[in-house]
Amino acid sequence: MESFEEYMRSFEENPKELIVRIVWFPEKAPAKPDSIAGMLKMRARFDEAIDAESGERIGKGKYNWLEWTYRKKLFGDPFGYTMKKGSIYRLRVRRKTTGNHKNAETYYVDDVLEKDMKDRRLDPILSFLDSFEEEEKEMLFLNKQQVSGWGVFWNYKRVVLTYLARMNADGTEYHDGAGRLFLLEKNPASHLKAKYSDLTVYRLRVRPSKNDPETYLVVKDLGSADPTPFAGKIEDYKRPVTIENELGTFTLERRWNWFDGTIQWCSQPCNVLIDVPEGSTDCTSSMAVLRRICEDDKAFDARVRRQTCDQTMELLADWYDEEITEEEYMQRMGVPMITISEDGRIDFSFDTGDLYAGHALVVSVDEAGNVHSTDLVG
Repeated sequence: MESFEEYMRSFEENPKELIVRIVWFPEKAPAKPDSIAGMLKMRARFDEAIDAESGERIGKGKYNWLEWTYRKKLFGDPFGYTMKKGSIYRLRVRRKTTGNHKNAETYYVDDVLEKDMKDRRLDPILSFLDSFEEEEKEMLFLNKQQVSGWGVFWNYKRVVLTYLARMNADGTEYHDGAGRLFLLEKNPASHLKAKYSDLTVYRLRVRPSKNDPETYLVVKDLGSADPTPFAGKIEDYKRPVTIENELGTFTLERRWNWFDGTIQWCSQPCNVLIDVPEGSTDCTSSMAVLRRICEDDKAFDARVRRQTCDQTMELLADWYDEEITEEEYMQRMGVPMITISEDGRIDFSFDTGDLYAGHALVVSVDEAGNVHSTDLVG
């Protein structure tokens, strides 16, 4: 059995101070913790650190382990030290000199010098907040719809709202144009707290973005407000927008920012989505792309299927156990759904049934029918 002295000799003799960002700490004590000469051993992990003396960044792209020893006790910290995921600590540590250091490093923790630090070099929340002006102002926003989206952002939820128009709370500087509102919610594991309604005006205390005049950070929600100043915008937004041409009829779905229509593709009904910028009804350039690929739809379709088949047969073998010929594969792709993005990118989405366990095969192509990428979604 390794003695404690032998264990400590595997670490550098001289300690140094690191400022670390913790990304993992066990939620409860392991059933059978490791031990060294009667001492229990605990571990934590950080993704990046800064040398407190030199300012050098350490550990990015590696598995960086912290470990320390402690004796079991009835009172006080049961693990010697307790660390929180998402928090920043200043530690006195010694680097392990033995083992493979290519993809992992281990440090022994001599002492925790400072807890829950605020350091912009390691705190993405502080960096995010720094991208907004310090000055707060009260404004009115016409909210487009319920929460547009949210994602876990370090140890917060970052919630996004889309607004259609805005003005100062005193009724000045009305601006007709879409933009984004960001909200931060603590505890990413909890239920979403943000509750906003479609086409509703809200009075908000916000901080403007330093980089984008259409983006704001919500500091405080002051509740709904009188919609009268935005009445014309609301009426215009509710008005149906359709395009009718030789290809078919396309209806604007404002919630999703696309025109939805059906065309004849290789003599079969085919759903088409044409993206438009937020707040816009103009799809002239994208419609021109659709017209060009429809000029000889059968040849275009055959080219896309052939290249898709060539590029995904090996992928198919990983998902589908039965024998299938290339011709059968191309036939079972079915009629695609065609999406044309604002930048002219064309995506064919094939419903391949059970070939990929219910996933759709999305193929990105150019106007010549050349396949640039394939992906499984859903």
